[in-house]
Amino acid sequence: MNSIREVLEADHRRLEGLLAKAMAPAGRIDEPSYREFRSGLLRHIGIEEKILFARARKRLGAPLPLAKQLRIEHGAIASLLVPPPDHALLRELEGLLSRHDALEEGDAGVYAECEALLADEKDSILEEIRTFPAPKMNRHYDGPNVYRTAREALAASARQRFR
Repeated sequence: MNSIREVLEADHRRLEGLLAKAMAPAGRIDEPSYREFRSGLLRHIGIEEKILFARARKRLGAPLPLAKQLRIEHGAIASLLVPPPDHALLRELEGLLSRHDALEEGDAGVYAECEALLADEKDSILEEIRTFPAPKMNRHYDGPNVYRTAREALAASARQRFR
């Protein structure tokens, strides 16, 4: 894969596969698949926020047009990874990710926009993506202020981002 877009879109497919595998057992969660999905998804969000969107902002002198919406969605996605997983929660994540990924992928997506904007930095960006570390994973928490639906998570993330 020689483009930023190809690498990140391939990672979406990998994460979709892990999520499907995590949900495959009826009535339970495949824990190893879910752990890999959770870590991989947080790493992917980190790559977008800390490498791709940060470089685009530096180049433009302002955030990308979709940056606000994507950042809210990243916060919501991350918050849905906090509680212990069950099938209902993973279906919420699956739906949110499907809509979210559509904004990033394709010829009109934010990846293509960044790739065009940052064409002269492609090699260094690909190297940063390749070496970006997996995040330290916290234990699941299921108490006050834990969201289990995409709607709740999106609303909470929007409130936090724009206080």
